[in-house]
Amino acid sequence: YHDAVQPLSYRFVHLIEEAFGIPIGTFDGFFLPSAHSADTAAVRMPPQHRIKLIKYPPSSSELVDRELAHTRILAAGLPFFIRNGEWIAAPPVAGTLVVNFGNAFEAATEGAVKATVHRVLAPTSTSSPRYSIPFFQGLPLDLTVSEIQSYIPQAVRLLRKQDEYTTKSNADDVSAFLDPRWDSLGESQLRKWIRSHRDVGRKWYGDPLVDFYTS
Repeated sequence: YHDAVQPLSYRFVHLIEEAFGIPIGTFDGFFLPSAHSADTAAVRMPPQHRIKLIKYPPSSSELVDRELAHTRILAAGLPFFIRNGEWIAAPPVAGTLVVNFGNAFEAATEGAVKATVHRVLAPTSTSSPRYSIPFFQGLPLDLTVSEIQSYIPQAVRLLRKQDEYTTKSNADDVSAFLDPRWDSLGESQLRKWIRSHRDVGRKWYGDPLVDFYTS
């Protein structure tokens, strides 16, 4: 399944390039070693795509909020938040996929493409558990947000500021990935996981590092 979805995710990236008006294959070097020059391919880490197995047990609470933003195949009961303050349903359609954008891509486009906020409708106390098997398209961890931004046309990156829903108060509220201290995607990922699982971070990395990333 992982190997089948991986090339499909690259095809979707080509659709993004087409929408941006940049040459098809511009981002191939991030994913496909053969697209690099010989020197670059020798130093670039491979992208870290992954599959995650998630179990949502029955709950007495109707909603379990999530702010995951990655490529995902959807099951019933996973509404999406839209910017006018409403939630819309995304019922499964046979033979189709629904794609969520992630925080790194939001940062690279300076907010023109927003990371998808969605929430899980947890199974009721009398229902069976709900299982999800999302595919997360990754990037090389030695890649930087600055490098990705260098491929994004300025016209695309300005769309956020031209958006009718953008105000002075939220124009710069794009993503923690834009913090220059965490330009490296690898370090950004480490920081994200430590902030989400501080007890695990303290066990394996110690208090000083956890305090550094969470302060």
